[in-house]
Amino acid sequence: MASLKLNEPAERFKEFYGKNIDQMPKLLGEGRTPLNVAGLMRRRLEVLIASEEVKDAWWTNYFDTGDAVIYHPDGRFKVVLDAEPMRGINPESELSSGALVLPEGMYDKLNGEEFTRKEIRRYGIAEKLLTKEEAKFNPIWKALAGGNQALLDAYVDAAFTKAKEGYGYDKLMSIWLSQTQEVTTGRLWCVSGLDCGFFSVAVVYDELCGSGGRLVGVRAGGALARE
Repeated sequence: MASLKLNEPAERFKEFYGKNIDQMPKLLGEGRTPLNVAGLMRRRLEVLIASEEVKDAWWTNYFDTGDAVIYHPDGRFKVVLDAEPMRGINPESELSSGALVLPEGMYDKLNGEEFTRKEIRRYGIAEKLLTKEEAKFNPIWKALAGGNQALLDAYVDAAFTKAKEGYGYDKLMSIWLSQTQEVTTGRLWCVSGLDCGFFSVAVVYDELCGSGGRLVGVRAGGALARE
């Protein structure tokens, strides 16, 4: 499979396509950092003035990120940014239904915005595509933007414009979650693109051992900041 053209001209970003458990060690081994959701938002905004090839690569495709959802067995979950435990995934990692099994007590040790299943019914799970205003004030999307409202607003405006112009969509950006398990588990947030039907959806049901993973490694000095 040919690599996506993600740069113009320097290789700040590099695609790591394949099983996340195989690709994460390779990404880190090159001294790169996994791109987070806020970084993906920034990059998609950056390339609006880039060549069509670079712009299409970023806006058309889905991307796994270094941010995670950490599930507690009781149904709570946290949005954990740049999740350190997920950087340790490898072919020997213990998985359950494609999610990383985490040690008992790890959930409480990790910092992140916490939500309950009951709460997210108001925020846009799989059945509910969001309006532009709902997306801008969605607390899960804001958490993924690192709490940066200005970044989220700019991204939502651009995403809705592209979705409307290309496909006639007026609603998008829902949240898809997987089921909790009897142990604490972690999955990587994946943000979809125009090729996925439901543009700019944040999903966390993908299997870490699935063959279609797509991480992006950011070269030292690349754009990861959440300011």
